[in-house]
Amino acid sequence: MTPLRTYLLTAAATGAVLAPAAVAQAASTTLAVEQAPTRIAAWEGTVMWSHFDPATKTYSLVKSVDGGAAVPVGVAPRSGSPFDIDLGTNRSGATYAVYTRHGDIYRLNVAAGSEVKIDKLSSPTRAERDPTIQRGEIAFIRRNAGRDELRIGNTTSGSKGSRLLVRKRSILKPELGVKHIMYVVTGPGPITDDGAQFLRIRNLRTGADRQVYRAVTGGANIANITRPTYVAKPEGFLWARTNIGSGTGNRIIRYTLRGSKLSYAKGSPYYNSTAWAGDALGAATASSLDSGESRGACTDAAVNYCQVGLTGPLQFDATP
Repeated sequence: MTPLRTYLLTAAATGAVLAPAAVAQAASTTLAVEQAPTRIAAWEGTVMWSHFDPATKTYSLVKSVDGGAAVPVGVAPRSGSPFDIDLGTNRSGATYAVYTRHGDIYRLNVAAGSEVKIDKLSSPTRAERDPTIQRGEIAFIRRNAGRDELRIGNTTSGSKGSRLLVRKRSILKPELGVKHIMYVVTGPGPITDDGAQFLRIRNLRTGADRQVYRAVTGGANIANITRPTYVAKPEGFLWARTNIGSGTGNRIIRYTLRGSKLSYAKGSPYYNSTAWAGDALGAATASSLDSGESRGACTDAAVNYCQVGLTGPLQFDATP
């Protein structure tokens, strides 16, 4: 049993957890009900996630276009955990996906369904994770000598591999934009040594790096920031803040680069992954009872929490 599930069961006994109906109300369109938590990615109407096969214990990629039914992508499955997928574009603006398999980076042409291993960026001795793509650039995390390195590179003929952007004890959830990258670091909180999450943004040209948001676990709440996702117009990033416990403070948050403005829409405490699918579809969301990747994170009191959905158009008029 995970520490978070233990906390939830304790909180339920005191009436601190929201009713299961909160999940059903969170997304206006359900794309899939999964048997295991998944990570979601989206770009201009295309949504992709991992489908768990209980017979083979593997995850396969599926996609939905413009809110349509999910169809298999047709690449080799991934074992152990869902695809750490991100969607963006190549230099020509076509939709591409990136993810890892066995610690190596792969890039997928979404329209053609063809994938290639990115040897220029994949280390022969160290594992990469959580790649992110935009305009042909690929950023990712590499574990090196007990530290996480946030690196960036491309696959052009003149590329010499990747360059280091940030090196810290722990780096989580990077998301690449055209001129900026967002990522999460953890720090001490009231309950644990990593009970606070700090969302930072870095200018790729100047190296200027600053904090734009934080979520702190404490009291009756378990706080989390989902992986941010790049929004092209108006340019910025979007993520969800979840607060399992008191039932307050669950928000989908949009950060607009111009003016460094934060705006808020109502969210759900059960989002474990979010991505921006476009103004018409809204946010693509993946939900679970906690952020674990086991099948046990899906069901509680006969309610299946592992759902993939679309919020529909969002109104960013909520208070923080």
